Amino acid sequence: MSPTTTSTAAPPSLKENLTLKATHEKKLELIKSQAKPPGPGQALVHVKATGVCGSDVHFWQHAGLGPWQITDKTALGHESGGVVIALGPNTESTGLKVGDRVAIEPGVPCSKVTCHFCRSGNYNLCPQVDFYSVPPMDGTLTRYHTHPAAWLHKVPDTMSFPEIALLEPLSVCLRATERAGIELGSPTLILGAGPIGAVQLLCAAASGANPIVIADLQPQRLDFAKQLCPEVSTFQVNTSLTPEQTAQQIISLFTKLSNGVGGSGPKGEVMPSVTIECTGVESSIAVASFSTRPQGRIVITGVGKAYQTIPFMHLSTNEIDVRWVFRYKDTWPRAIRIVASGKMPNLKKLVTHTFPLERAKEAVEHSADRSQFSVKTLIVDEED
Repeated sequence: MSPTTTSTAAPPSLKENLTLKATHEKKLELIKSQAKPPGPGQALVHVKATGVCGSDVHFWQHAGLGPWQITDKTALGHESGGVVIALGPNTESTGLKVGDRVAIEPGVPCSKVTCHFCRSGNYNLCPQVDFYSVPPMDGTLTRYHTHPAAWLHKVPDTMSFPEIALLEPLSVCLRATERAGIELGSPTLILGAGPIGAVQLLCAAASGANPIVIADLQPQRLDFAKQLCPEVSTFQVNTSLTPEQTAQQIISLFTKLSNGVGGSGPKGEVMPSVTIECTGVESSIAVASFSTRPQGRIVITGVGKAYQTIPFMHLSTNEIDVRWVFRYKDTWPRAIRIVASGKMPNLKKLVTHTFPLERAKEAVEHSADRSQFSVKTLIVDEED
């Protein structure tokens, strides 16, 4: 008996598709088109919410990011959730059906048995990965998006679309938390109170880190972090100080918060055993290096310059581990369980601004405007 297939016909009466693309000329264009029916193994998703990521801004303003360059036009967006509206052939094994709410995992590896990283479960490092929003793959900042059905995660109907969109940055931070090995009572420093730093704060608190200090240049972001997680202590970075001087102030704060218990510094100071660096800025990585206790761990989630100077000998002579995070693997089911169970109720507070899809260009420009306070800007499509 031949396998049952699903019709590839696109659902009737779809509205005009809108897609925000960045161009090689460093411009933003809202493109109108018609949605295409899903092919074999694919699903057509009506994207209901998409978060604006810092990488979206970078791709627009620089026509690229690191080794990935825009040669013509590339659709932005990879923090998305929506509703399945059509399924192509050979999707039965996914268990998806039309009407399901789904989170879109944007990194789709080759999944070949000949690929060491896919075979070993480290699919985020697959050299042939298709990451939607990284050239040449178009992203998910669109009304209708076609995606491999196997890389859609069904979510409960009780989850809001903004919460579904936030599963992507939460996945980054779950991976960082895993790499950091945070334990109950681990003194933890978070450098950078932007969107990833804020989500990382929630993950550290949920993991039992204590005390937690979050540092940033902007007092508004620190105030927001305190509202998000009242147990955190905030530290405003003074750029006139050296990284060593800043680190000493941070260590003094940890010592005070810990009442001097469990000190590992040369004078009995309490130093963070875990530092998660969320900016990718050279000076911030230096602060992380001088703040972290000997044999502690630094996890860098931030994206920065291709070549940077770090305090090599200090890290070496103190056996401080420096680890990196590249996207995520196997985090989406955990992220969905965390949010659906209500274990992280403040996550949705990260959304500070919302724009309709028709104003997507304005939304990305707003997200890039440092003169306006913003944590996470969301683009939504309320149309059915």
